[in-house]
Amino acid sequence: MTETSEHPSPEVVKLIDKGMGKRIYIRVSRFRDHDYVDIRNFYQAEDEEWKPTRKGIAIPVELYDELIDALTDIKPLIASCLAKKE
Repeated sequence: MTETSEHPSPEVVKLIDKGMGKRIYIRVSRFRDHDYVDIRNFYQAEDEEWKPTRKGIAIPVELYDELIDALTDIKPLIASCLAKKE
């Protein structure tokens, strides 16, 4: 999404460790003069650098409020899924 780099953007908001050399980066990125909320999988390469994968989504910042609304709406369904696992 952003320019190819071996290092995460300084605009990283959150890192979620998935274990075994995998992370989810949540960041704000810029591509072709547009800003995005970028949620992307990264992996730790053999050289110890964190590199992005193609797995992820970039949402225009203009749609941020709609994204938050959708995530709020889905929260009860997620709670139901988690309750089934207990």
